[in-house]
Amino acid sequence: MPIDSLERLFIAIPGQWERAIATVLMVLVGATLTHLWARYLARGEVISNEKRRVHLVWVRNTIWFVVLFVIISVWASTIAGFALSLAAVAGAMLIVSKELLMCVLGYLYLTLVRPFKVGDLIESSLFSGRVVDIDMFATTLAEYGHAGQVTGKVVEFPNGLLLTTPVKNVSPTGEYVLHLMRVPVPAAMVCDLVSIEDTARTAAELATREWQEQAEAHFRKLANEDFISYSSGRIKVLWDFVDPEHLMLIIRITCPVAMRLKVEQSVFRAIWLEVSRQRSDLGATGWAAPSLMTDN
Repeated sequence: MPIDSLERLFIAIPGQWERAIATVLMVLVGATLTHLWARYLARGEVISNEKRRVHLVWVRNTIWFVVLFVIISVWASTIAGFALSLAAVAGAMLIVSKELLMCVLGYLYLTLVRPFKVGDLIESSLFSGRVVDIDMFATTLAEYGHAGQVTGKVVEFPNGLLLTTPVKNVSPTGEYVLHLMRVPVPAAMVCDLVSIEDTARTAAELATREWQEQAEAHFRKLANEDFISYSSGRIKVLWDFVDPEHLMLIIRITCPVAMRLKVEQSVFRAIWLEVSRQRSDLGATGWAAPSLMTDN
């Protein structure tokens, strides 16, 4: 039975053995180069794991793009001979495989526009996480959950989703990012807005002083390179009065992406202590949480 199958295969592709062998060799060469590149990066200790991952994905995709281009070139004359048939097949495939085509177009969009790359932190209404891999059909994320915590799960979504769903790149400015903290403060617990504002600013300055100068220099450099007027990177504290029962304290800070949660927690604790002190000064007792407070 296997011999009969081989004979039918031989009859099916008469005069094409050179091309078939070249195709197999190109696939083997692509797989070998990808494997060798991965082993080379695994041995290196100079660059970080994040940069190593970026190099792995970029070179792997480049290798397979070249392999695909060479294979198409090898079979170009044969493909041209079946142009009309291929057009009919392509029309049928377009109807049957719309999602697959959208994935390829999404990858083309990623390649040309580059809204994000491996290592970036992205968010949408459906997912949030750090990009760990991008291929022709899907993008893989290490998922981030509540309060920016890594969940240990992996999210993989089809690239076609990028054509219909807005995606935010949380880390487009590289090493340092601008981050907005929003802290709701019950109006019934506040008697001195200036004191809370000063407390928030002082806490933010203490939490970010280790890198504040480097961050400001980083944004100045980006502004000169990209011809975009970025923020200065200095700390700002603002109030939002949309909700009459809860004042919204907004603190803008500059920090490394990985330090956002730590800075948030430090600033929040300082604000909470100040709000609690003001509540005590107002003479309130026995309260459990701000959301449970009512006016007397």
